[in-house]
Amino acid sequence: MRCRPLPYIAVACVWVLSACAGSDDPVDARADPLPSWIAGAPRSAILDFVARVSDPAHADFVPAPERIAVFDNDGTLIVERPTIVQFEFVYQRIKALAPEHPEWATTQPFKAVLEDDREGLAAMGFRKRGDLVTYGQANITQETFYAAAEAFLATGRHVRFDRPYTELVYQPMLELIRFLQASDFRVFIVSGGGIEFIRSFSEHIYGINRENVIGSSMKYGLREIDGQLSIYRQPGWQSLNAGRFKPINIQLHIGRRPILAVGNSDGDLDMLRFVADGKRPSLILLVHHDDAEREYAYADETAAARELAAQRGWQHISMADDFRAVFAARQ
Repeated sequence: MRCRPLPYIAVACVWVLSACAGSDDPVDARADPLPSWIAGAPRSAILDFVARVSDPAHADFVPAPERIAVFDNDGTLIVERPTIVQFEFVYQRIKALAPEHPEWATTQPFKAVLEDDREGLAAMGFRKRGDLVTYGQANITQETFYAAAEAFLATGRHVRFDRPYTELVYQPMLELIRFLQASDFRVFIVSGGGIEFIRSFSEHIYGINRENVIGSSMKYGLREIDGQLSIYRQPGWQSLNAGRFKPINIQLHIGRRPILAVGNSDGDLDMLRFVADGKRPSLILLVHHDDAEREYAYADETAAARELAAQRGWQHISMADDFRAVFAARQ
């Protein structure tokens, strides 16, 4: 591609060299905002899109307040196999609370957790595991929940990689987030996972403020405990942020239609469509897990998203072909 001057853009020095490099040309890592991305269509599309929407002289220019990017969490920013990280947290909580509930030893789905029956839990699906979520995360103050989540993340390790879950975030996505933020994008996480669980690590791990996290939330109450008011987590859901509720909650919490979206499953499809259907230029990125050696290879729950991505020309990101490195460096 040919380069032309990009006036008034503070971050131009970061990405112009990358955009100007040919698809097979090496790029100086000191000037490359996406060093963990292999040269190819997705990387080029990202650099081109950010250049266009950030350039006041370009027809596709988007004012900074409208430059909003949304990312799914599980499987898009962080490993989700063999079990979503938040479920690992819930399982640990159930085991810790089990002495107070002897009936769980013979009652599903608690029995499966206590026996570490992962196949049985996976076969149950989300709805049948609902009581685990309730008992593992409700009937405590928000402060207690945060403390429990932080303790889990500080000690929990992935069963296959034997690394803390907070190290199993995708390095290319961290680079993309930083690049977008440097280009005056506001970056949000829009996840079906629990909003407060993700908030417990979003700032430290992703560099995304907790107020920029949108997720499923349990019912809250206000209680006076030891003379002080506290938010109390009650059983039941206030909001489930999945499927068609993702665009609804984007409107509720952001009030603007994003122009960039990243997801990895059919559960993200409504969010991806919502972004793509806007009047402004948009970029849609669909992550494909196809690297069994460095991560996992699976395509379940992605058929509809993959089909629509092919029809609409969305960018298909292959972990095997587009990621030079998958996980963040060891801390």
